[in-house]
Amino acid sequence: MRCPACGFVSFDSLSTCKHCGKELSRPGKSQGIVAPVASMNGLTPSAEGSAATGFGLRESEETAVGARRDVTPEAAPVESASARKAGFWLRGVAFLVDAALVALLATGGAMLVDLAVQIGGMISSAPEAGLEWLNTTATSLLVFLIVLCYFTLFVGAQGQTPGKMLLGLKIVRTTGKDIGYGRALVRWIGQCLSLLSLGFGFLMVAFSPRKQALHDKLAGTYVVRRPS
Repeated sequence: MRCPACGFVSFDSLSTCKHCGKELSRPGKSQGIVAPVASMNGLTPSAEGSAATGFGLRESEETAVGARRDVTPEAAPVESASARKAGFWLRGVAFLVDAALVALLATGGAMLVDLAVQIGGMISSAPEAGLEWLNTTATSLLVFLIVLCYFTLFVGAQGQTPGKMLLGLKIVRTTGKDIGYGRALVRWIGQCLSLLSLGFGFLMVAFSPRKQALHDKLAGTYVVRRPS
């Protein structure tokens, strides 16, 4: 056995170093002390380790449960699918407000296009027929974009056009969640189909138990009255 103080190698049976007289430490002394203590507590070393591990698992489980309790549940949508639905006349008034605003925007855009075409005709040698075609085509395209953006962007962003904001209405999905831009586009296409059916798609609101027009059924939406 090597002396830890001077490094002299002695016999294993000796308790002190022959060179410096220091006590030789033997491996197993500390283990010999730990084992009786563990046995006094009624635990073997393996059982003691298992108990410590089990305590650690229980502690981590309790921590996880506490963390789950502290988590705030996700807020439910403000406008649920069970909210009060808007009727035909209220929706009709909101649509008239929107139609008036769209008409104003389209008129202003058409005037700007006409002015631009006239200025272009004065500084160019384009034929009159070509200028008229350009004016008609540009005006039609601009009006189409105005209508598309009005009913898609407003509805997709917050579920409300200005007319519906004025009357306290909002468009939501049948689950009560926000509609989003994709579903707003589908709903606008449904509105075009409602117009092509001579307005029958809009009249469906008066006869539907859930106050849904054709475009509402296609997009899976409701028009609800927001609580004041």
